[in-house]
Amino acid sequence: MLEISATAMREVVELTRELICIPSMNPPGGEDQIADFVQGILEDAGIDSARIPLEKGRSSVVARIPGKNSGSVVLCGHLDTVRADEREWSHSPFAAELEGDRIYGLGAADMKSGVAVILQIARELVRQRITPKQDIVLALTADEEHAYRGAATVAESGLIDDARFLFILEPTGGKGYIGQKGELWVEARFTGRAAHGSVPELGINAILPAARFALRLQEEAEGWEAVPGRGRTTLNVGELHGGVQVNIVPAEARVRIDSRTVSQQARDEVMRAVEQLGHEAVHEYGGEFSTEVLNDKAPIVSDPADPWVKRFLRAVYPKAEVSPEIAPYSTDAVAIVPVLGIPVGIYGPGSIAQAHQPDEYVEISSIRTALETLARFVEAE
Repeated sequence: MLEISATAMREVVELTRELICIPSMNPPGGEDQIADFVQGILEDAGIDSARIPLEKGRSSVVARIPGKNSGSVVLCGHLDTVRADEREWSHSPFAAELEGDRIYGLGAADMKSGVAVILQIARELVRQRITPKQDIVLALTADEEHAYRGAATVAESGLIDDARFLFILEPTGGKGYIGQKGELWVEARFTGRAAHGSVPELGINAILPAARFALRLQEEAEGWEAVPGRGRTTLNVGELHGGVQVNIVPAEARVRIDSRTVSQQARDEVMRAVEQLGHEAVHEYGGEFSTEVLNDKAPIVSDPADPWVKRFLRAVYPKAEVSPEIAPYSTDAVAIVPVLGIPVGIYGPGSIAQAHQPDEYVEISSIRTALETLARFVEAE
C-alpha cells in the first residue's frame, strides 16, 4: 500500500514552492531550466529520465518506473506558465509565499503543484519499494500554454507508445473529468475604407461592424444551452484590434474569439453564428467581412464504461458514484489522445479559477488530497 506520510507532504509542498521559484513563462518558454531541476529530483530518487527537445532552450522530460504488467499509465503535467506582470501582483509571482493554507505564485495552481504531486508519487514508489501494476511514465511537457507542442513531441517520440491511460494533473477544484471541451479560435476581419478623421462620411469605419458583431455574438452565446455531462459551449471575445491613428477612419478591424465547444454540432453552430452575424454587421455598416480559423480542436470524451476510466473515477470519488463530466478547458490531451487512442482522466490540485491571473494560489490541503488520490489510482486493482 502506497502511504502518504507527513514527510511526503512536507516534501511535496517544498517541491511546489521550488518549482514556482523557477520562471518558465511562455512566451518565451525557456523550460530547460525547470527541466534541469526536474531531472535532478528524479536522479536523486534513482529514476532515469530523458529529455525530448522542442527547440533551443526548451525541452520536455519523460521518465519511467517499471511495473509488473505490460502497458503503462502516463502521468502528465506541463512545465510552462503564462506570462505575468509583477506590477499587478501583491505577492511576488516567483517567491512562492506561504499564507495560511495557500501557496502564492505564478503556476501555483496551473500547474506546478500538479507537477510536484507527480514527482512526489514517483519518489514515494521508489522510497517505499513498491512495484506498480503497470509502468508509471512521467511526461512533463513544454509549451502547453501556447500550442501543446511539447506534448506532441512526447506522443511522437515512441516513449509512451504502450500507454493505456493518460492522467493529467491540471487543477480541477476537486472534480475528476473524463475528457475536455473542444477549442475553437476564430479571427473575424472587417475591412472598410480609410478617410480623414474630419470627414468620416467619406470612409467606412471598420471598427463599427466589428464592435456590433462582438456584442451580438456574445448575446447569442449566452443563450446556448448546457448538455448533461459536458456543460455548455462558451465564447470569449478575447481581442479586438482596429485603427492606426485617432484622426484616421479605421480601414481594418479584427476580432478574435475563443469558443470551448461540447460537440462537433456545437462547433458548427459557433461558426454559423460567426458567419451570419459578421455578414449582418457589414450589411448594416458597410465594408467586407471574412474569417480565419486559427485553432480547431475537437472535444475529447472518454468512455465511462472503460475499465481505466472506472479506476480513475473510483480513485477520485472513493465514497460515491458521480455522473462523469468533461473539463471546461483544454489540456495536453489534445496532442496525445488522438495519436495513441487512449482514454484520459483530468484531476489535480487547485482550481482553474485561480489560473492566468494575478496572485494565483493553490491550497496546501488540495495538494494533499491530490497526492492521496493519485496514490489510490496508482495502487488500484
